[in-house]
Amino acid sequence: MKQTVLMTGACGFTGRAMRDCLRSVQPDMIQVGVDVTAPAEGSYDIFCRVDVSDFDQIQGVIKQYRPDYVLHFAGSFGTGDVGQIYRVNVLSVPALLEAIRQWVPKAVCIAVGSAAEYGLVNSSDLPVHEHLECHPVTPYGLRSEEHGLSKYLATSTIQYYARVHALCAMVVRPFQLIGKGVTDRLAPGAFAKRLKEAVDAGKQEIEVGNLESSRDFLGIQDAVRAIWMLCQNPAPGEIFNLCSGQPVKMKDLLDLMISSIGGNVHPVTDPSCLQSTVDVSMIYGSFHKIRRHCGWEPEISLLKSLQTMLA
Repeated sequence: MKQTVLMTGACGFTGRAMRDCLRSVQPDMIQVGVDVTAPAEGSYDIFCRVDVSDFDQIQGVIKQYRPDYVLHFAGSFGTGDVGQIYRVNVLSVPALLEAIRQWVPKAVCIAVGSAAEYGLVNSSDLPVHEHLECHPVTPYGLRSEEHGLSKYLATSTIQYYARVHALCAMVVRPFQLIGKGVTDRLAPGAFAKRLKEAVDAGKQEIEVGNLESSRDFLGIQDAVRAIWMLCQNPAPGEIFNLCSGQPVKMKDLLDLMISSIGGNVHPVTDPSCLQSTVDVSMIYGSFHKIRRHCGWEPEISLLKSLQTMLA
């Protein structure tokens, strides 16, 4: 019998990458996509336009398709609407897990959290390991486009269901994922968009914000490969970092992108692009736990991931 995977947030960056990954490694698997917006025609074997925070809607989908795997990629960030962020990031989790508990209690469930859950991290705690106590900075995380606190609450809920209801549910905490299709609401995506626009228009300058902070960047294809490896070797209630283990300064990232695109473009600081809220100068993680658990480690170079964004 064919297995079924259900993916929430199916039209998003991670959902699309996961879909393509599974088509390659598990071509016979039935893919059920769930999102509030419709995908391109034929993107999934089955698509359901559903609000994942609505218990009745998500229960109906779980009951009907009885998935073997549930990948929870749906999330909200950067909207400026706190209610929306908590509704999607937090309330969707008990709605989904209750449906799983009732209809497919043996299903493997992986939810995507965020490195923003860690919040302000002391330099002595770098690289960040999963056992580090979380101190999310704001409802949005480290910066306005992140969503640390809401994701942290979601993670706590998932661990509760794994512990109390014995669900095979776990969390991955990606650091900054990059690759083709990444949103331009995040700095790497914004850099790629502005660089391509500048080259096309023959301009020699792009406006940027703070380039001195350092982040941990991971290619999206490495991330979805890790998620599938965890599906095959689950660890209920556990949290796994998805990261490269290396900090990269934003300036160096942008310089590499400018070099890759072959344009004579120079960054110019725009004060309106600078963070008005608390920022973290450097954060990067350790992937030792997931490597020990299932043998995963990054394979795709930073340059290759950036080149896919600039193509």
